[in-house]
Amino acid sequence: MLYPLIEDEIGDGREKLKILVETGRWADRYVESPAISMEMTENSTVADVINALGVPHDEAGVVIIGGRVVPWNQCLSDGDVLKVYPAIIGG
Repeated sequence: MLYPLIEDEIGDGREKLKILVETGRWADRYVESPAISMEMTENSTVADVINALGVPHDEAGVVIIGGRVVPWNQCLSDGDVLKVYPAIIGG
């Protein structure tokens, strides 16, 4: 684990997860940095992270956690590192 769990300050009993999101330079118009530390509540998914970043779903193509491609409904764990790659267009 990269980060310890942090108890939610609201007091609703949900824990916060610390994650790292790496987008690279393709997402510069949406994010301030190609690597962003974020806090998400437990039971958050990959889609929740993409939404929080403001990246349109059709532009974020592949998300990798722990060397594996994961679905958008994948629940996050504390310390996850998400690598987000752009959708590939062409033909």
